[in-house]
Amino acid sequence: MEHKDIERLDRISAHLHALLHNEQPGVLDLTGQQEDEICQVGEFVNTLTEALSALTNAAHHLSIGDMDVPIIAKLPACHHLKNLQATLRHLTWQTGQIAKGDFSQRVEFLGEFSHSFNWMVEQLEAYRQRILGQNRELERLASTDSLTGVYNRRSFMAFATKEFLRSRRYSHIFSAIQMDIDHFKKINDTHGHAAGDEVLKAFTANCLEVLRESDVLGRIGGEEFSIILPETDLAGALIVAERFRQTIADLKVYVDEQIVHFTVSIGVTNLRQDDTGIEAVLRRADEALYLAKNGGRNKVVSAG
Repeated sequence: MEHKDIERLDRISAHLHALLHNEQPGVLDLTGQQEDEICQVGEFVNTLTEALSALTNAAHHLSIGDMDVPIIAKLPACHHLKNLQATLRHLTWQTGQIAKGDFSQRVEFLGEFSHSFNWMVEQLEAYRQRILGQNRELERLASTDSLTGVYNRRSFMAFATKEFLRSRRYSHIFSAIQMDIDHFKKINDTHGHAAGDEVLKAFTANCLEVLRESDVLGRIGGEEFSIILPETDLAGALIVAERFRQTIADLKVYVDEQIVHFTVSIGVTNLRQDDTGIEAVLRRADEALYLAKNGGRNKVVSAG
């Protein structure tokens, strides 16, 4: 081998050495050489240099979060890098889905990372369920009377208004009942407020046993209660009201070894064509209630 050939091979060897040690090799210049083998080696090395440079650039972009960098180098390592790129893209999409509330996402292709990722998602779902449960409880507390568990005034009026609008829209009927426990102040004065609370709870419990699931009972004031009976005419509402009156009249509430008896006065009405709002319906039922109280209590009176 001539001296010039040895020099060429030395230059090629130095170029390859620089590539293997992540050094900047520069451009291998074999211009003017006539030996095909050496020229082919030079072309290969230059091509390899370009491919490794492109591969390094793509890996750098992936490392800083650029998922759209093109990977065009024709090296075996590029296949694995493309797989990593696709994996990161899918993981990014899954993270976005989780952010939208889809906690069904799971990762099964990243080894130990998969376990940590899936555990994180499970914990997020558990936290969400806990928050939803707390929100439901807060909504329940905000909409119900704390003593009796039935709707409070605000929630009852909201339901009654919806029922009024629904019945108007679809030409349906409903009835309303207003009730007031007779001489409730006397119960408190005679037996104490704890006894009064027990009377209120017993009263609502017995009313709920008579009502259907579609009926709604609300505590409007201290001892005042209202009921909406959907799809019920006046005759049907009067039957329900009389059942209330009789049940309460027969009820015995035991407080500190004492028996407390009480009665209820009831006013009943139904939806009319000229009613302009739920307030008109309830006002009419309230007027019937006062007629019952003024007529001796423990009565059911209908308006109309």
